[in-house]
Amino acid sequence: MAQSRYNLRLLYYIKKELGVGSVTKDNNKGQFFIRDRKHIENIILPIFDKYPLLTSKYFDYARFKQALAILNNNSISKEQKDKDLLILKNSKKNDNYLSPV
Repeated sequence: MAQSRYNLRLLYYIKKELGVGSVTKDNNKGQFFIRDRKHIENIILPIFDKYPLLTSKYFDYARFKQALAILNNNSISKEQKDKDLLILKNSKKNDNYLSPV
């Protein structure tokens, strides 16, 4: 998540409330990162599961969640993961896509 430097307090507030992640800043903006997949899976995803996206952004969220599941699946080979991720990456939403919510 990125914000202008003017809103850095917001990024630090989010970091404090979630208890994970890091904030970086450059000349124009600040960014909040969570790099640990376990934190994403255990902290971020439950937020979006409880409060689902109501727009076509839900499609992107569902693909992200599927990609995370593929990466965390230790029963398939790296080559199969790469294939599955490429298929997922190339999937497109229909022009008349509606969020299932």
